[in-house]
Amino acid sequence: MMQRRRKKLGEILIAQGLITNEQLVEALQVHKRTGVSLGTVLVNLGYITDDDLTSVLGAQIQLDQRKRIGEVLIDQGLITEDQLQLGLEEQKKTRLQLGKCLVQLGYISDNKLVDVLSAQLDVQHVVLENFNFNRTLVGLIPEDMARRYKAIALFEKDGVLTIAMADPTNLRTIDHLKFKTGKEIDAVIASEKSIVAAIDKNYSTSVEQMSELLGAVHVDELDVVKHDEEEDADRLTDEEGKQIVKLVNLIIIQAVNENASDIHIEPMDNFVRLRYRIDGELQERNPVPLQLRAQITSRMKIMAGMDIAEKRRPQDGHIEIRHQGRNIDLRVSTFPVMTRNRGVNEKMVLRIIDQAANQLTLDQLGFLPAMLKQFDDLVRQSDGIVLVTGPTGSGKSSTLYAALGRVNLYYENKKNIVTMEDPVEFVLEGINQGQINVKAGFNYDDGMRSILRQDPDIVMVGEMRDKQTCEMAIQAALTGHMVYSTLHTNDSASAFTRLLDMGIEPFLISSTVRGVLAQRLIRRICSKCREPHREDPDVLRDLGLRSDITLYKGKGCRNCNNSGYRGRTGMFELLTPDSTVKKMILEHRSSDEIKDYCVAKGGFDTLRKDGLRKAADGITTIEQVLGASQND
Repeated sequence: MMQRRRKKLGEILIAQGLITNEQLVEALQVHKRTGVSLGTVLVNLGYITDDDLTSVLGAQIQLDQRKRIGEVLIDQGLITEDQLQLGLEEQKKTRLQLGKCLVQLGYISDNKLVDVLSAQLDVQHVVLENFNFNRTLVGLIPEDMARRYKAIALFEKDGVLTIAMADPTNLRTIDHLKFKTGKEIDAVIASEKSIVAAIDKNYSTSVEQMSELLGAVHVDELDVVKHDEEEDADRLTDEEGKQIVKLVNLIIIQAVNENASDIHIEPMDNFVRLRYRIDGELQERNPVPLQLRAQITSRMKIMAGMDIAEKRRPQDGHIEIRHQGRNIDLRVSTFPVMTRNRGVNEKMVLRIIDQAANQLTLDQLGFLPAMLKQFDDLVRQSDGIVLVTGPTGSGKSSTLYAALGRVNLYYENKKNIVTMEDPVEFVLEGINQGQINVKAGFNYDDGMRSILRQDPDIVMVGEMRDKQTCEMAIQAALTGHMVYSTLHTNDSASAFTRLLDMGIEPFLISSTVRGVLAQRLIRRICSKCREPHREDPDVLRDLGLRSDITLYKGKGCRNCNNSGYRGRTGMFELLTPDSTVKKMILEHRSSDEIKDYCVAKGGFDTLRKDGLRKAADGITTIEQVLGASQND
């Protein structure tokens, strides 16, 4: 066993270029003859220094026999008996390993614990802080796997890949790594903290590498409409500035090409995390090197017309780009966040609004046929209020835009349609869209007064935010206008109680609200790799489904990036109040009572029921439905 450890020590020193093979052979002969440790022999021969040895291998502890870790730590003088007892008490409370408890209590350092474990397991300990990594070898283990298993590749010799692991005794993990890399694996031990730091450092990429990764994209096709040409020109004349411009353009173009809805640029202690929101879920991309954070942030703030000197308070901005003949708007937001070692830094989020890609019709939103006809009839009424409810990011704006497009087409442009939005997300042909501007005094309250002087037939208000806006929308409905708007409520019945809570008179609500559509967005199963799936019969029974029903899931393929999902669809709940519901509103009845009545009456699909119908049709999965809806 000790011979294996000496061999690994020699391999590490050779891999780091500190000694040659001939020097190792000579040192091994001296070690065999004298019994002095191999590291000490190499230092005595002058081949390495004490500092070289310590920087790569730490202070080595030798054990003559296997003992319990507590005994070893006391024998080595690293902890006292009292500290061991306190550590054992902490272990009972937390159920963590004794060593981790002692580290958390501050009795020993992480590196010293790993050195003791190394001696106990007879596995070589490696200090990674000063280790020179080979990026090609590091890349043999995918980053997500490296982070999950706390493992990083060090060097390769004779087809055997040596990796540093926090737990080199985990044979299952070693088997997974062996399968993934296609190589034999030899594990050494390192502290979990140093492995995570090494992963952060060595999986982060430089400007040149990021450019290579994204180099297939033609950055010349990105035409940025700048807000301040002179300042931009002054700042970006040097070569580094041009690289930053290219990198920012690549980040944006890659997000657009992947149909992302948002770009998140988040400062961490050792790197800058880059994530795209695709189909409603955040997906991590190659991290940005820490040293480029400030330049990237400044570049994006210049593009968005922000104050680049102001870093202590949140800011909002706007970028317009033209890419492959498409106009794309980006709403930019900065937010100061605290990092552990680097103080306050700015997090940036860019919301991508692709004018060409996201203008859906009512038929494309995911309505089942019966509900589509019901909603289509509802939006064509001559007066009243139609509300669309749901949390942020549930697709309410897309539904309203689709409804406006359908109505405009139905009336053959013979109706005056005016909107009030904050902000205008998509420009619709033939519709007068108003942009809220609070600084200029154009808010929802003032805007409603002005809209009613514009001789409108149909009014769309971005959101019912306060009592004044609601009252004016109701007045518009009472005077023969059709009003569309949104509310933030969990389901359709809750819209009525929300309006009552705002102070709106119940008789006004019951006489004007024609219908409420609650919605959520769920992921579609990938059409390329969809396959039948047998669900747990108990789960099906609890959901009221037959045990023999055929459901589907995505196996995972290149088309869906191995996720099993591609694209999203809507899950809907449409409540059109009848005379009984109107009476319940007048009586201030709760939303649960209204919903229970609608379910008992029939002809009303809750969000959960609509989602289950889509799962039965093979459009989505049970998991997506359960995750986006409440139990009825």
